[in-house]
Amino acid sequence: MLIATDSLKKKPLVGALVTGENEEETTFLLKELKRWLPSEVNFMTIDFSTRLEAGVNKVFPNVLLQKCVFHAIQLLTRGLIKEFTRIKKEHLLDHIEEWKILGRYTLSLEKDEHTIELTPFRFNDVELAKDIYTQLRGYISCNAPKQIEQALHSFFSTPLFDNWKGKQVFTSKYEDIFIKKNFIYSVKGIKYIIPRIYKGFRAAIRRLRKELEETKSHFNKIKYLILMNPVNMKPYHLSKLRRYLKEFPWLRFYRKLLVKFYYQFRLPPEKREPLSFLSRLITDTSHHWLRSAIQTLIENEENVFQFQHFSKKFPKVKFSKSIKVVNESVNKLVNQLYQTQCGMRTLENIRMRVSNRLNCPIIISPALLEKIK
Repeated sequence: MLIATDSLKKKPLVGALVTGENEEETTFLLKELKRWLPSEVNFMTIDFSTRLEAGVNKVFPNVLLQKCVFHAIQLLTRGLIKEFTRIKKEHLLDHIEEWKILGRYTLSLEKDEHTIELTPFRFNDVELAKDIYTQLRGYISCNAPKQIEQALHSFFSTPLFDNWKGKQVFTSKYEDIFIKKNFIYSVKGIKYIIPRIYKGFRAAIRRLRKELEETKSHFNKIKYLILMNPVNMKPYHLSKLRRYLKEFPWLRFYRKLLVKFYYQFRLPPEKREPLSFLSRLITDTSHHWLRSAIQTLIENEENVFQFQHFSKKFPKVKFSKSIKVVNESVNKLVNQLYQTQCGMRTLENIRMRVSNRLNCPIIISPALLEKIK
């Protein structure tokens, strides 16, 4: 359904039941609107749909176009959400998954199950942990218990083990075997010690994985704080943002450019900067949604900030903030009707009910009538 509204009076003018949002259906609606209006249309607010814009240019070739500010901000924030999701997957989710793979691999080896040899891990700390486990397994395979004890103690003083982040947890679990359980390296005790050494190793890598999962949780929270408009932020938002930025200092770059973007809508035209500064957000690996969003904003920059020149071009018309955005409240009313679906079994019933709810004429496109024959 397509709906045209009066931005100044904030009420719908006309709507159309159509086959879809395309140039032909937009042209059909606007031609009817042009026929009914008592005066020429000089200013129109639309979203970033090229199909809508093509229809508008065909019916109102001289109209001044304002690209919806809400959709402009939404376009960039959605692109950044996709980018943050990509970063989270590459640096956190994939990292967590590698820890899980290593844990399952060690269990399979200890159960003597047939396992495929692991390819090198992408993350260095996981690869180091795998090397640690391989060394432990080699020393534990010795026959004499005392020989195992000496080999392990020698290994614990090597640089390889000393550089392992899981060293502290593993050492604590290892010492508990002898302090809390009172086991000793003997023919009888070794069968109880070895499984606990393996469990200690998995406890260490589990702790490292949980630290990453906690980091992932914090990242999920900060990414929405990064995207918030500074004008809408409360003191507790700012406090959380500052705290999380200490954990993720590299996100300051994104926040700085995003705040700069928000402030462009509050600055006068002579002080506003071109949106080309948003290109700094793009890297070789950036998500294609972010690339597309920034390219679209730069290409449509003049129309995005058209509202800043409204008072100069139309001095007799009182400026209203509603000219900057597409009226989405009308869509909510229509959605409420569709959710109830009472008596909306035919096109004519739909047309009548929507027309009564919006208090404006609703027409049916010939293409839709042809399609349902």
